[in-house]
Amino acid sequence: MAGNLALLKAALCLAAALIWGLLMGKLLRKAAGVKNGYTVLLSMAVTGLCIMVYGIGWEALPRFFYGQALLFAAEHDYVTHTVPDYVPVCILAIGLADLQPVPALLGMALVPLPLLVAALAKEGCIGGADIKIMGACGFVLGTAKGCLALMVGLLLAVLIEGRAGHGKNEPFALIPYLAAGCLIAGMPLG
Repeated sequence: MAGNLALLKAALCLAAALIWGLLMGKLLRKAAGVKNGYTVLLSMAVTGLCIMVYGIGWEALPRFFYGQALLFAAEHDYVTHTVPDYVPVCILAIGLADLQPVPALLGMALVPLPLLVAALAKEGCIGGADIKIMGACGFVLGTAKGCLALMVGLLLAVLIEGRAGHGKNEPFALIPYLAAGCLIAGMPLG
């Protein structure tokens, strides 16, 4: 009986992810005019990951929304090279669900600092959305996990973009890599 209930909960979560993915696809289509078929699949994959790692319960709900907000930011940045200002605000609001004030505020201030320094050192190398997203993710993750997220995201960007053979001065969307780093760093260790 308990196994059937868990399967029902998982199926309901995946159905909600399907609906959420369809809505995200519609928002992206409206914002950027681009139609892609993989947004729904990515939404369901993020939901499946959240179910596997955090289980099914109210305490997992903020992590689900965090993952979906990161996915939306990544998709939007990939398509338009911009991210609406409401996305980091939503991530900050998600961080209020499990607020630890000192780590959250330190993470928000310190995690995006290397990106801010790079943006000030060389104009056009880092976008403001990258800085805002990492500040919001630092608020959610805290300083240690936020810095780990930044390092993992930047490493992924260097490995993948370098392997793809993009030119040194050719712009690319950084937030998909940062979002992956944030999801990886946010995983519980035990």
